[in-house]
Amino acid sequence: MEQKESARFQVGVAGYGGQGILTIGKFLAEAGMSRYKHVVFSPSYGGAQRGGESTCSVTLSDEEIGALVPLNPSTAIIMSPEALQDLGKRVKPGSILFVDSSIVSDKVNRDDIKVFYIPATERALKLGDSRVAGFVLLGAYLEATKAIPLELMEKAVEKKLAGGRGEALLSLNKQALREGARLVSSA
Repeated sequence: MEQKESARFQVGVAGYGGQGILTIGKFLAEAGMSRYKHVVFSPSYGGAQRGGESTCSVTLSDEEIGALVPLNPSTAIIMSPEALQDLGKRVKPGSILFVDSSIVSDKVNRDDIKVFYIPATERALKLGDSRVAGFVLLGAYLEATKAIPLELMEKAVEKKLAGGRGEALLSLNKQALREGARLVSSA
């Protein structure tokens, strides 16, 4: 993808603690730093570590970023019914939603946005571990928006996970990214 002078991508990511919401936001921000002049990662999570509400936003831009947390992001990755009720209503007209349809059975009642219903948790289980469901959705996001090339995200994953505790998930995370991209490209 040819990068435009004023490229800007905003994504809100929301679900439950333990689903990897903050992890995929961090990876997106870290990969984005090698491509954009300005990157903001804003995490937010409830008091409960697992099962409580967890959200983050990431903004990738070639121009300065004014607001740290966009109230109305242009894209969203949704991994819980509550997140759909909140973030699904706040995205801008013309936005794209990526919904984990394995967990969220509700449908979006807006005709001014595009929605991809991705069975991310189901696909992650077929790959071998439900913990990579967020990476399935991240791969879908990257394929649909072209915010960052998939290969650049894979390099960020390798850099962070190779040789450490995450080594066991390295290959699985990369498979999940590619599966998400494949699901969007075949939609």
